[in-house]
Amino acid sequence: MGEEVRAVRENVGLNEVHNFGKYAVSGPGAHDYLDRIMAGRIPAVGKLSLNPMLSPKGRIIGDFTVAQLDQGVFQVTASFGAQAYHMRWFEQHLPESGVDLRNVSKQRIGFQIAGPKAQELLSRVTRADISTAAMPFLSVREIDVGQCQAIVQRVSYTGDRGYEIYVPWHQQVALYEVLSAAGKDLGLRPFGMRAMMSLRLDKSFGSWMREFKPDYTPLETGLDRFVDYDKPVDFIGKAAALADREQGAERKLCTFEVDASDADAVAWEPIWHDGAVVGYVTSGGYSHYAQKSIAFGFIPTGLAAEGRQVEVEILGDMIPARLYTAPLFDPNNEYLRG
Repeated sequence: MGEEVRAVRENVGLNEVHNFGKYAVSGPGAHDYLDRIMAGRIPAVGKLSLNPMLSPKGRIIGDFTVAQLDQGVFQVTASFGAQAYHMRWFEQHLPESGVDLRNVSKQRIGFQIAGPKAQELLSRVTRADISTAAMPFLSVREIDVGQCQAIVQRVSYTGDRGYEIYVPWHQQVALYEVLSAAGKDLGLRPFGMRAMMSLRLDKSFGSWMREFKPDYTPLETGLDRFVDYDKPVDFIGKAAALADREQGAERKLCTFEVDASDADAVAWEPIWHDGAVVGYVTSGGYSHYAQKSIAFGFIPTGLAAEGRQVEVEILGDMIPARLYTAPLFDPNNEYLRG
């Protein structure tokens, strides 16, 4: 796992994107439909946005990437495990006409490539201009990759420079072969989901049903930065989200460096401060990049300050931990956007 993490951070890694639920939304009413069910802004053609979906009570029921491929043609991605739940919600709010909605989770598959050499790898297998100027961070294009017809999004859950490459299911083997051949001298290496979950710790990226789920609000998890509170559309959950912002969150999701020895925090471990339980861990693990044990968790907003000393109870032992706010990897996103 550590070797896979280093391959991504130092060269380029390859990982399947089967773990995303994928939805094709199109038609003359597609933009307005998504604007109604998503709390964030809907991107322009060729762009993508990170978008929370809220319940009427303002709780997080989805953490989506919305990409507009062409005028009124969208690809929406989220957790694979939540696709049945999300499809029910989509269909419940679908207008009678003007919107075509399809679950294409098993029809569009492929790979993501991530790492400092990801752009070089992709440039070797396409004639399209994928330079930073032509395809900046948070953009999407339909291009040919080898002989494959691909939807390529410049984004990566690893927090590194990377691309998600979606192709029709029958082209996946061809896509793998062309990427593998072109990446041999670049140090290309496949990496798995355990490595992915280690990589996301470096950027304090939350995970669905850990940091983001229907028990939590955007304000307390930090997803409020993706909520467009001022957009004129009365999106689902807007009134509750505005009220929550006005009232303020009582707890805040924070990141901690844990002085763990033989066991990392996983989830639900108590967080102690001054001899009392003040919160709990939502997820955690070991960062093979930073070589530190990391935990995410909720504590009272009044305690959420840089350097705050707490203890995380792991297997009955009280382990010192310190709160930090700047991500361990590329804290200002300067490298990511380059």
